[in-house]
Amino acid sequence: MKKSILVLPHADTWNDSKHHAIIEKANELLATGGTVCAICGATAALANFGLLDHRPHTSNGLGFLEMVAPTYKGQEFYINEPAVTGDKLITASATGGLQWAKQIIAHLDVFQPDTLDAWYDYFHTGKPEYFYALMGSLPSKR
Repeated sequence: MKKSILVLPHADTWNDSKHHAIIEKANELLATGGTVCAICGATAALANFGLLDHRPHTSNGLGFLEMVAPTYKGQEFYINEPAVTGDKLITASATGGLQWAKQIIAHLDVFQPDTLDAWYDYFHTGKPEYFYALMGSLPSKR
């Protein structure tokens, strides 16, 4: 199944007018069933454009969005977690990069659930047993 996805990485320049076309494309994508992923500073631009007003989301804190996005009206949909998926939107705080990546990978069905869990556990802890679990969960190439 083909999925449309737009990934907006962290930057402190997303609210610059030169990026409005990308944020408009994010709006179009969400309106047509695609998925938008934003982390850290990119969430501020989505907030300024009203894209967080009616969808579950997170960022670097509710106060951050209120400070950098004067038109933000999505306080009741804010979830204080490192990464949040809801209503075709995957958002994360600056500290939620690994969880954000896990949610994006899950959305794209890149790995089977056990492989995704082993991938996350390995990169979250660095413990070798999770590396071996990850390798053991991959399909055989025989």
